[in-house]
Amino acid sequence: MGEAVTKEIRDRVAILTIDKPKMNQLSGEVFEDMRKQLDAVEADKEIRCVIITGSGEKAFSAGADLAAGFGDFSAVDFLKRGQDVWNKVEYFPKPVIAAINGHALGGGCELAMACHIRFMKKGARIGLTETNLGIMPGYGGSLRLPRLVGKSRALEMMYMGKQCEADEALAIGLVDHVTEGNVLDAALELASKISKRAPLSVAAITKLCNISQNITPEQHLKIEREELGRLFGSKDAQEGIGAFFEKREANFKGE
Repeated sequence: MGEAVTKEIRDRVAILTIDKPKMNQLSGEVFEDMRKQLDAVEADKEIRCVIITGSGEKAFSAGADLAAGFGDFSAVDFLKRGQDVWNKVEYFPKPVIAAINGHALGGGCELAMACHIRFMKKGARIGLTETNLGIMPGYGGSLRLPRLVGKSRALEMMYMGKQCEADEALAIGLVDHVTEGNVLDAALELASKISKRAPLSVAAITKLCNISQNITPEQHLKIEREELGRLFGSKDAQEGIGAFFEKREANFKGE
């Protein structure tokens, strides 16, 4: 049996692809493979950005594989596994971009929301559809959707199990970019540009934006000045400032 989440490296960008039958549905295997792939990417200093997408053209992920059940886990323990992996995506130290190549429903939508930036293919749909089944979001959807689109809109969307077309998702802030062409290529274009930026700077910015909602403004500003003070002592800062004065492109090495 092949991997449920495959990895491909292109120009310092890791592309993680959910590759499962039945619309890339989520399972314990997907969670475990995603965790392992993220661990490997985090440890690889040559990789500077991550893209998560789905195989094929129909689905990014259509959500949980309900027919597979929870295996040897209770429902609560199984959901905790998924929440932990999606949290790992959200708090990942390298930028994570979702290339939503097809429908992102239920847990698939929750994965997309955990990513830092979202590209969506025109013609795809996205939404938290769990109430259609008499259940509710379980992988952080009720936490992240209000942050992205506002509380009242998020409540209505979840109450109704609404699926948004790409243009509406863009208009309400659920996704950041919509493309009629190849969504992976569009995501790769941005990821490649980010990969040329100073890795330590990108990591510090990602960290601060991720934790800002969980700390006070005073704590945030304290961490900000500490991170900036650390960056001023880095070789990348020397390179960047030197390149600025010498009017050349900087070559950042993450040091």
